[in-house]
Amino acid sequence: MLNLTIEKLIDDYNEKEQIRIFKELVQIPSENPGNYEEGIAKKIQNILNNEGIKNKLVYINDKRPNVYAELEGSVEGKTLIYNGHIDTVPVGEGWEHNPFSAYEDEEGYIYGRGASDMKAGVSSMLYAAICLKKSGYPKEGKLILFFNIDEEISNLGMKQFLEEDISADYAIISEPTNLDIAIGHRGTARYNLKTRGIAGHSCYVAHPDNAIEKMNSLLPLLFDWGRRIKKEKINKFLGSALSNVTTIHGGTAGNIIPDECIVEIDRRLLPGETIEEVNEEYTKILTHEGEVDFELENYIFLPASLIEKDHHFVKFIYDTTKKYNEKVKIKSFEATCEAPFFSINKGIPTIIFGPGSLSQAHVVNERVHKSEVIKAGKLFIEICISLLNNKG
Repeated sequence: MLNLTIEKLIDDYNEKEQIRIFKELVQIPSENPGNYEEGIAKKIQNILNNEGIKNKLVYINDKRPNVYAELEGSVEGKTLIYNGHIDTVPVGEGWEHNPFSAYEDEEGYIYGRGASDMKAGVSSMLYAAICLKKSGYPKEGKLILFFNIDEEISNLGMKQFLEEDISADYAIISEPTNLDIAIGHRGTARYNLKTRGIAGHSCYVAHPDNAIEKMNSLLPLLFDWGRRIKKEKINKFLGSALSNVTTIHGGTAGNIIPDECIVEIDRRLLPGETIEEVNEEYTKILTHEGEVDFELENYIFLPASLIEKDHHFVKFIYDTTKKYNEKVKIKSFEATCEAPFFSINKGIPTIIFGPGSLSQAHVVNERVHKSEVIKAGKLFIEICISLLNNKG
């Protein structure tokens, strides 16, 4: 009976309507920083309202609302979260077509800022919910749609989510994976490392207190650690931890002794690594010589996320997806995303799974093929019905 229901939904699937909704979302700027997300959030809310789907906007600040919606069956059961972010990076220069036109070429590729990252995923989840609502599903359990702001910079939307009294049995983030199943990613920690000196005229100071010179004694320690960490910290699935110096700034003019030098450190994290451990790691490395005073500030810490490859949720998504794509792979997500807010902070088994390619994220002429968007919508229908009816 369940299989017949799914088959009928897929047979009756209105591909043109789904692509229309996708294009409408692409046509609404939601740059971060820039226009931000209120316009697209209100558009999604209007669509939900027109379909009779219970929803709410939760504003983090002016013009920046998270979107929450839910479909609940008449019988208690499991809860599934469909999630995606609704902000994009800024457009940039050099586009062949208006980045908010949702231009479609002869091959079926649709172009626009956010097309792949990740309005394809958001619109697929949204349209799946529309189809589920029309067919009276889920019969048991609950589907939560959560479309959040500010993934690209500070995770303000996810931080607001943590304040909500929401729990779930499963979560899917529809970041672009080409509909392969990404079960985890390395985390990210970023630091500002600062040395201080005393400013003075470069031809007058007899014994310069030079902030750049001080930093120069610390950089070899960081570079050495960047080489060693690849061998000392390894996860068999995600690869090695990484430590890289990524920017350096110092001095104010060519004839002034610099009173400040700052470098940024990008640290890629493995599962289980905590902010306390990584802070201690760098403090120990940098105080090895004990000769230079420094200030170390952590300004981003997003843990790694990983669900076991043999977890029943992973197996279920794999088996379901294989019906549509025999070449589906289980892999890691090469970038960092917001999975830890579900998996670490809320303890929800989380998978990253969506249409589009990560190679298209943040690039000029960003695009996704409409066939992949359509396939994703159908998959999100089948996943929800089967998973919430005790099939997962």
